[in-house]
Amino acid sequence: MQDAGSQGTDVVCGDGVVRRVYPILASYIANFPEQCLVACCKESRCPCCTVPADKQEYPRPYALCQQDTTLNALQGHRRRDALATEVFNADGIRRVYQPFWAELPHCDIFSSFTPDILHQIHKGIFHSHLVEWCTRLIGEDDLDAHFRCIPGHPGLRHFKDGISGISQWMGKEHKAMEKVFLGVIYGAVDQRVVLVA
Repeated sequence: MQDAGSQGTDVVCGDGVVRRVYPILASYIANFPEQCLVACCKESRCPCCTVPADKQEYPRPYALCQQDTTLNALQGHRRRDALATEVFNADGIRRVYQPFWAELPHCDIFSSFTPDILHQIHKGIFHSHLVEWCTRLIGEDDLDAHFRCIPGHPGLRHFKDGISGISQWMGKEHKAMEKVFLGVIYGAVDQRVVLVA
């Protein structure tokens, strides 16, 4: 891919004509654990930006990770350079000493990741933030009672026992909850919380 991206390669197109193309990596679709592996960072860190692990819950913008900084820290850590090892540990870098993207032309791996719908949206923002926040505001028993009160309807899941007893959350449970969540919290929390949700 490195040679093809910088020197080009001949490709037979759909119309039968041979054209010279220069393929580049512009987007990388992966789940969150794989994003962390590709970005050479620990799973407690953001694969895209420099937010410290203990500051991820605060809505403050952080700079994107830089490939040069990551590669220098990796190579310095491999050589046991003290300063590079300090950056390596502070940035939560993982020991992937030769990432596949290091030599790809026109590639910025840290801006190439697409959102991981399951881990970052359904489990992350919805479950870990919104549901936990509303549970603290409403109370677990009351939230379960609100879920039990949702009438049955084709296309909607009925949570006859509420949600606190669900031990294994899958994507389908999150999607089913998301369909009725505004109705569940409406009237139980301040209107500003409903607006945020």
